[in-house]
This record gives sequence, structure tokens and C-alpha cells, in this order.
Amino acid sequence: MAKKVRYNGGKDSYYPCSEPTNLIIGKVYEVVYERDRGWQTDYTLKGVEGEFNSVWFDDVVSNDKVYMAISRALPVIGERYECCKIEFLNGKPTLLGVTTSVVREISDMGNHIYKVGTLNSVYIVKIG
Repeated sequence: MAKKVRYNGGKDSYYPCSEPTNLIIGKVYEVVYERDRGWQTDYTLKGVEGEFNSVWFDDVVSNDKVYMAISRALPVIGERYECCKIEFLNGKPTLLGVTTSVVREISDMGNHIYKVGTLNSVYIVKIG
């Protein structure tokens, strides 16, 4: 999952970087690149031009639960998805049939593996 950060209003930096004039305090941004400069780390943000000091941002912790699963069918955005979630019970992998909440996003990861995002969870699903 992509790193999410919230702009906290900071403007000071050790090394020069872009002015935060287009950043909105309290808004959540997605980090697409981190550059470690020794005394300072700069973020490049999705949809925002420039590099910004990482201390100007607070990490946003995701409450999404991530599961591994298998299924015979491809997921469809806007529909619930049936799959078998893999859980470890008493130290042994066990398949639990589940029907997810409505699928919100799908990413093809290659090799018949998909990242399926629902309202509260993310499933890494092998289709077979």
C-alpha cells in the first residue's frame, strides 16, 4: 500500500526544498518518492509539484485489514466478492469462505494475483 501522510503546516527545513504554498493543512497526500538527504528526507507527493520536507507531515496509519485469499472468479468493482480467505488457526493454514463488502478497487499484480480493495479490507487474491 502506498504511504499516506497528512500535512501539519510545517515550513522549516535544513536543506532547501519547495515552498508549501499549495499544501493544505490537514489534507492527506500520497507519497510517491522519498529522498534521503542525510539530515533531511524529502517527499514527492502524488499530484503536487515539488519536494517537501518529511517533518512537515504526520504518517497516516491505515486501519485496513489485509488478507490473503484464493478464488476462481475475477472481482468486479461495485459488486461483493466471493473468495476463500487464508487464515492460520492453531498454526495451520485454513480456508474460510467469505463474501466481501462491495469491491472499490482492483489492481492486477501479475501472475493471476490481484489486490482487491473493499470498504474496510484489502485482499491479495490468487485466481485459479
